[in-house]
Amino acid sequence: MAIEQLVRGRIESRAHLPPPADKLLSQDQAREFVKSAHALGKTVVLLEGTWDLTHAGHVQHIREAKKHADLVLLRLASAEYAVNYKGPYRPLEMFRDMVVSEFEDVDAVFVDQTVVSPDDIAENAHILYQLGVDKIALEVEDDKFLQKMKSTDYANRHLGAKIQPVVLVLPYVNSTTAIINKIKSMV
Repeated sequence: MAIEQLVRGRIESRAHLPPPADKLLSQDQAREFVKSAHALGKTVVLLEGTWDLTHAGHVQHIREAKKHADLVLLRLASAEYAVNYKGPYRPLEMFRDMVVSEFEDVDAVFVDQTVVSPDDIAENAHILYQLGVDKIALEVEDDKFLQKMKSTDYANRHLGAKIQPVVLVLPYVNSTTAIINKIKSMV
């Protein structure tokens, strides 16, 4: 009986899902997404990153973030950002937006075309403030964790935002850079 319930549940839930391409938004549409969610009394958690080689850590990040809000908005770093801050051969996957939009727990995705240094706390705080999200999911393993915490704090203290940081400690500690380095070491 449990298997039958699983099958029925999966069929019913898929009947109501938008096509993944419909989840891809511009930055202006992402702000409208948050406003619309708030108008319906719903909360939005923001995930940020390059996500250029999706791995178990990303999947866990999405799943854990979803537990803290009604909707998940994923802010995907631009390809230019990836080149500037990750290296000349990044991002690895050119259709990152389509890959992450396929996740059921991701409600909307936008590619942030700005190329703001993670160390520019004030500018990153302004971006957070403009989005108007309720929460931001941060992984302690993220090498930009402290900068993201500082940007969230700046948005709250100096811009009047009320963004709650959600600090995630994930069981799948992994990174795309670590995976790339492991592959390189095997060649």
